[in-house]
Amino acid sequence: MDVEASWIRCFHPKPEAAHTLVCFPHAGGSASYYYGLSAALDADIEMLVIQYPGRENRLFEEPVASIAALADSVSEALSARLGARLGTGLGVRPVLFGHSMGAIVAFEVARRLERAGGGPAPKALVASACSAPSDAPNRAERLDPVDGEQDSDVLARILGLGGTTEGLGEHTDLMELVLPAIRADLSALVAYRAADQAAVGCPVTVFVADGDSEVAADEVWLWGRHTTAGDAEVHVFEGDHFYLSKLPKDFLDLLQETVRTSRPEISPA
Repeated sequence: MDVEASWIRCFHPKPEAAHTLVCFPHAGGSASYYYGLSAALDADIEMLVIQYPGRENRLFEEPVASIAALADSVSEALSARLGARLGTGLGVRPVLFGHSMGAIVAFEVARRLERAGGGPAPKALVASACSAPSDAPNRAERLDPVDGEQDSDVLARILGLGGTTEGLGEHTDLMELVLPAIRADLSALVAYRAADQAAVGCPVTVFVADGDSEVAADEVWLWGRHTTAGDAEVHVFEGDHFYLSKLPKDFLDLLQETVRTSRPEISPA
């Protein structure tokens, strides 16, 4: 199997695009969640989407058990994909966008790409609907224990957040197939820990919704602890945890502006 191809999907290839946006799904989510966003982007931005094992075209692969292992594999695949374009001037330095759990994975991937040096370190990190990495103890407390939890309860929590494809909850057989991936994602989040000093060298922008029951808008400024490029920039949108699902214009405009204008700092952490 082509490792790079299994980890990265590109729904709308734009080989001449000037910018690259890499998106990371939420817990229990898959690459197709970002299909609509990929279609809505302007011609100068190409989107790559990370596909975690255990869902969609990787349904029968073993889900990854930890954030660290997930970040290791993703950073390797991204280095191969984007490194091949070094010297072309086309989208080599990506902007990473992660929603919910995806923001934590994107943060850890950014750290690895920066440490590697000489490759496609990110220009910026956009963390959406996610508390800061060092808020892991509180995040774990908010997540219900998943060991021994009934399948119906796990599904109810995920469906309640609104992040699954519309109507998917009615297809019991399909939901049972993706349950191992959902459980693995939640367990990985509960176990994840990041020190206060863990940081990236690129700027961090935070998107959060005013009605998000999972992430408090007045807490996300703590992301500023995790970048050496100054305080995190915070933007608040209307909506709930999945405020971006309907692609509101203010979200789309700001995301594209961030991708186009972000400049990497000279020395990553």
